[in-house]
Amino acid sequence: MAPLPFRQVHLDFHTSPHIPDVGADFDPDEFARTLQEAHVNSVTVFAKCHHGYSYYPTRVGTPHPHLRRDLLGEMIEAGHRVGIRVPVYITVVWDELAWATHPEWRQLSPEGHIVGPSDSPLKPGWKNLCMNTGYADYVIAQIEEVLDRYDGDGLFIDIVRYGPTPCVCATCLSQMLEQGVDPEDPDQLRRFALASERRFMARATQAIRARRPEQSIFYNSRLRVQWDPALGNRPEMDYFTHLEIESLPGGQWGYDHFPLYARYFQTFDRELIGQTGRFHTAWGDFGGLRNRAALAFECFQALAHGAGCSIGDQLHPRGRLDPAVYRRIGEVYAEVARREPWCVDTRPLPEIGVITANAGLQVQAGDIHESDRGALHVLEQLKHQFQFLDAGSDLSPYAVVILPDEVPVDEALAERLRAYLDDGGRLLITGRSGLDDQRNDFVLAQEMGVHYAGPAEFAPDYLVLTPELADGIEPMDHACLLPGVRITVEPGAQVLARSGAPYFNRTWRRFCSHQYTPMARATDEAVIVQRGKVIYIARPLFREYAESARRVHRQVLANCLKRLLPRPRVGAHNLPSTAIVTVRQQRRDLIVHVLHYVHQRRGRDLDVIEDVLPLHEVEISVRAERQPTAVRLVPEGRPADWTWADGYVRLTIPRVDGYQIIQMIDAAAEGQNAPRGG
Repeated sequence: MAPLPFRQVHLDFHTSPHIPDVGADFDPDEFARTLQEAHVNSVTVFAKCHHGYSYYPTRVGTPHPHLRRDLLGEMIEAGHRVGIRVPVYITVVWDELAWATHPEWRQLSPEGHIVGPSDSPLKPGWKNLCMNTGYADYVIAQIEEVLDRYDGDGLFIDIVRYGPTPCVCATCLSQMLEQGVDPEDPDQLRRFALASERRFMARATQAIRARRPEQSIFYNSRLRVQWDPALGNRPEMDYFTHLEIESLPGGQWGYDHFPLYARYFQTFDRELIGQTGRFHTAWGDFGGLRNRAALAFECFQALAHGAGCSIGDQLHPRGRLDPAVYRRIGEVYAEVARREPWCVDTRPLPEIGVITANAGLQVQAGDIHESDRGALHVLEQLKHQFQFLDAGSDLSPYAVVILPDEVPVDEALAERLRAYLDDGGRLLITGRSGLDDQRNDFVLAQEMGVHYAGPAEFAPDYLVLTPELADGIEPMDHACLLPGVRITVEPGAQVLARSGAPYFNRTWRRFCSHQYTPMARATDEAVIVQRGKVIYIARPLFREYAESARRVHRQVLANCLKRLLPRPRVGAHNLPSTAIVTVRQQRRDLIVHVLHYVHQRRGRDLDVIEDVLPLHEVEISVRAERQPTAVRLVPEGRPADWTWADGYVRLTIPRVDGYQIIQMIDAAAEGQNAPRGG
């Protein structure tokens, strides 16, 4: 399949049957011209929407009652006439017409309720249909019909999931009984739902490839960090030609979602697209328009992670693209186009792998474990190069692997971690990660040099740091608010911090002051311990940072990482914590992306970016395997002021207006993979 375009629009069209004159104002030439002028080179258009109506003369489904033209066909033809790629959208689990007319296809929750964003026929919103019923045959027949009639360039198949709870309709119960699945066991029920979803994708993919082997295929609402506790999304990757991370600042996602998910799914062997929206809040925000700075950041962040861009829009029912919306998209995509040459065909250079704490089938789309969120914030703010992993990920590319706070470790993962250590890897483990409740000890106790001794006596308590871990930290008693664990330390392990005990825990019987009790004494109880290439912290510092953002906790983690990774990819710099740095490799060159856009909580549930805050006289050091032959700022093409010392390129950037790319040209290299850092 040809590489995916980097400037896409995902065009929604979920149009009520109560709206007249659907498509009446559609002009194919104006449609194509508007997209061209906005620098769009791919547009996903609609065959069937969540209301259940088709936008072409279907014989399988039901055309929208107020549509008098082949809107799908005209859109495909208009796009192709000017060289724009046109994939086709079909929805699955949400189909209001089918829900209303086929009660036997409806999902039913274990509690006997309607399943979906709407839980009542009297509430507006979508209600779920079951992919184990005849509804699956109906959807696949629609897919086949679209493929037979039109020469679209791919399929975007939406809402391919059960949820928020598994289905126990009559069809599902019958299949469970046949398969020996206990519907009263929540874990078995979730696994049955997961298998059902994957079975539908297998059927749909087979039908697509039987007709169009070259079609791009993407199933939306699938991508979740660590959905399958053992393998993540890997068992279903054969059904995808590429991955699209749907991630808007509003709605269920927020600004933490895309960078975390991109750092996970870039470990899969698939092209990535980052999908945001032109809306001020989330999907279907008619009359809302994303601030230019925000939309630019969201697209530039995708580029910095090696992903293409997709901007979601929703067509007005009468069929005319909004000129103001496409002026905004065009402003941003003109800048994307200027930067594309340094963003295509690149690969990340991670040094740290974070095994996600977000394990379990109960995880819903967009959910982020607070310990993962804390790891994202800490590592981005420290400018480390990192990725998120699941229990089945390859650990060998990483100099350091982190297990943040609550990562379950079974014997299989433990053996892989031991092999990783034997091969020169290093571990940072925090909180209850790797704790085996049955044996009442850590699975990697020998490697960690500590043993579990029960929950910590006090919460909050205080950190008493040794000089080896105190760099950059004010010499005072620093609180840890969340409950930790007690440990005993094996001989030969180095204690880097101990607990400071308060006078007592705060209860109704005794308390002191407004929040928590001050420190009474330093104890001999170890809190941070290093044994060889493993550092263990007996407090959930990543969750602590996600919840309270104390700089001291980030600095403690930074000092621990410095002991494990003394020569990180990004070295000394004067960037603020709000700047994000990613380093990628393009052929022989290093490509450094510096982003500085600051979002603010200006709405009750919405972070907003409105202004670009420039940085001046930025100094940054980047480790390279060889001295480059030239360093330049792109796309401007200006040479950078740089020096080479001790394996680092040290450069000064006069000004960063939101986004700057630096190309470090390595004309003499052989193109070999970069070695593991540190």
